[in-house]
Amino acid sequence: TNSTDSSATGTGATKNAKSKKTWRKAYIAVGSNQGSLYQNIATSLSLLPSSTIKLLRTSHLRLTSPMYVTDQPQFLNGAVEIETTLSPRELLWELKRVEKEMGRNVNTKSEDYVRFGPRVVDLDIILFDGDTVDGDGSV
Repeated sequence: TNSTDSSATGTGATKNAKSKKTWRKAYIAVGSNQGSLYQNIATSLSLLPSSTIKLLRTSHLRLTSPMYVTDQPQFLNGAVEIETTLSPRELLWELKRVEKEMGRNVNTKSEDYVRFGPRVVDLDIILFDGDTVDGDGSV
């Protein structure tokens, strides 16, 4: 509960005002082209921390042809609407953590890393609170 503490500050400031975070809307692209495509997407979304990320809606999932590196299986792709208390960069870190936990090679310096190559799961921020997000999590 919030209570007013005028004795400590003399201002009547509300306790815990700084600890409350605003829930902001974001959209995440989801995709997979290795293993059980639907299950990979569902599992990856279940690994997102519910204390800071709420799943609101999901789009239909569609099979699409790969881009850039075309010698690989089709992707199952879609989008997810969420609300989060995380910053864009913190959300990106959570998405990368889940990708790694699902078995995606996120080490760009490893010999078997292929940019735009096959992946168990791919999670990307499309929009964050109405702003586009760069690859490093900056708005």
